[in-house]
Parts: sequence; structure tokens; C-alpha cells
Amino acid sequence: MTRQRKCNTQSPTPSYKYSFRLNEEQEIRFRQMLAAAGLEHNYSRFIVKRLFAERFEVIRRDPSKVEFLTRLNDLYFQFQRVGNNYNQVVRAINSHFSNVSIPRQIASLEQHTRELKALSIEILNLTKQAEGWLRI
Repeated sequence: MTRQRKCNTQSPTPSYKYSFRLNEEQEIRFRQMLAAAGLEHNYSRFIVKRLFAERFEVIRRDPSKVEFLTRLNDLYFQFQRVGNNYNQVVRAINSHFSNVSIPRQIASLEQHTRELKALSIEILNLTKQAEGWLRI
């Protein structure tokens, strides 16, 4: 094993460099350990954490989880838009409908609001069920 030292003593970055060689069997095992840790792209971080027995977490991206969260975010923004437009709808009903039809229009809006609330509660319950799967 060889050791090299950078001459920059003011830098907060690590200043010692080590290099070593592995035989074929060790290389295969090393690659397997990297893959299991999910750090194939960062050899030095993996080696330092293993060398000093530091704890590191592997975060794997599951495409289905990413898709679920993306759709959940889209749904959240749609609900937000509905809330933003709610007052505009009430204002339009009051200004464009007669006093006779306003109660019917408001009742219809209330019914749709109840349906939207039931849907949001169902989505919230599904999300709570998925917390273990998502680890959120």
C-alpha cells in the first residue's frame, strides 16, 4: 500500500491518499459489497465508512414509489387548485344566477364538495396504509 499527502494544509478536504491492490477474488467481493451498499459510484466514501465502521444508510429508489409520490403530489396540486377556485365559483353563481336558482346551484356545489372531501379522506387513508411501504 502506498501513501501520498497533498501539500494543501488549509483545505478542509481530506489530505491523505492511499492506494492498494486487490486480487481477482478480492475484487469480486469488493464489487459485491459496493453493490449491496448501493455505493458503486463512490468507492472512497464506501472504503472510509467501512474502514472506520461508520454507519451508512443505503437509499434505493423504487420506481413504483417514485411514481406513487409523483401522482400524490399531482393530486395535491389539483386539490389546491380546486380550493383556489372555490370562492370564484361561488361568486360566479351569485352574480350570474337568479335568486330562485342560486340555492339549487349552491346545493349542487355543496354535494360536489362532499364528494371531493370523501375522495380526499380515502386518499389520505390509502397514503397512511402505504407509509410502511414508503417509509415516510
